[in-house]
Amino acid sequence: MNVCFSGLGGQGIALLGLALGEAAARSGLNALQTQSYGAEARGGASYSTVIISKERILDIAPEELDMLVAMSQPAYDRFRKGLKGDGVLVYESDLVKPADAGGAEDRCDCPRSSAPRRPSVAGGAGIPATSLARKNLGKELFANMVMFGFFVRVSRVVDAGKAREAIAASVPAKTVESNLKAFELGFDCTP
Repeated sequence: MNVCFSGLGGQGIALLGLALGEAAARSGLNALQTQSYGAEARGGASYSTVIISKERILDIAPEELDMLVAMSQPAYDRFRKGLKGDGVLVYESDLVKPADAGGAEDRCDCPRSSAPRRPSVAGGAGIPATSLARKNLGKELFANMVMFGFFVRVSRVVDAGKAREAIAASVPAKTVESNLKAFELGFDCTP
């Protein structure tokens, strides 16, 4: 499986790739994670690709993507062409407007206290990760982990328990609890 997390510097894109690679490794799979970001630390283009396989991984850059996670419009515009025809798009619905989005049914507005709406995964699944993080955790900083939880639910590429372990191993100790809460917030949004 070839996955690309994309967005802007400062959104925690590299951490998403790291967490997925770690979760895959903890699941007994082979994983290769690469990342790139613009010259500007914040606001520049940022992406992280993760290749996951039961077999040995021989390529360092996937030619086609099975999944694209887009957390900004420029990132979506840049990487959507690499998404396979049957690939899955997961996106930050407040910041990304896919060209072929089906409308409100593709968006998951899911605070913990209410039942989530069910987006159509075939065309993409959107979640307002930034506003959910701000509203439920008080900081937009955790939007990446809200998105990671939603990605794990949609993709089913790694076990949620292994993803939680990977988060705990990948973030500073004092932020583990908040990052796990953010993950659960996204994970609770059922596609």
